[in-house]
Amino acid sequence: MQENSRDEFIKIARDYLLENVGDDVDIFEDDIVESEDAFRFHFQSKKFLETRRFGDQYVGPGPLFVLKRSKKVIPYGSASLGIAAHVHLISKLNKERLIRIYHKDYDIWEGKYNLIINEITDDQELGFEDFIIEDFVKVLLKHKIWDSSRYDSKNNKSHYYTKEELEQALKTGPLLLKSHFCEKLEDLLVDLIHTNIYLDWTLSEAK
Repeated sequence: MQENSRDEFIKIARDYLLENVGDDVDIFEDDIVESEDAFRFHFQSKKFLETRRFGDQYVGPGPLFVLKRSKKVIPYGSASLGIAAHVHLISKLNKERLIRIYHKDYDIWEGKYNLIINEITDDQELGFEDFIIEDFVKVLLKHKIWDSSRYDSKNNKSHYYTKEELEQALKTGPLLLKSHFCEKLEDLLVDLIHTNIYLDWTLSEAK
């Protein structure tokens, strides 16, 4: 990559730090790691960068990543060391790539979506059978799908879909899951894709 492009990403990281951390920190320019997808930066107090004294360090900052494709800044906390954070980042990017085969604008970092799963039938001509529905139900139950509009404070499980409800919804379709309906949408979508790459589902942006 050309040096001026590298400098552009350094500026993005510095601008982020100035806006979100303050003007008393800076990046280690001699500890910048470039990968296929991102630049990784570490930062510390300007005083520490000058003195290299342990007492001048800030405790807590983890690495910053600037994605090459979107120029989005992804910060990590102190609990994630450089390699652990990098592994986590690449894992998320790979999930995003897979999901974008089906929804090209999917944003794993900031996107909020409704999920619509269209009707699944047991029509032999289409190759669908009851056990296919069972496989999808297992995935949905694994991810504890819920409908927040049904929440009852007296029954903390009232808003979770049951096996029977999911089976019926997938047979008659469509099953509309609105906004925040599971803990990790990307993991649910990856599991659905791996269960059957031809499942008819779509995403829409949630407000």
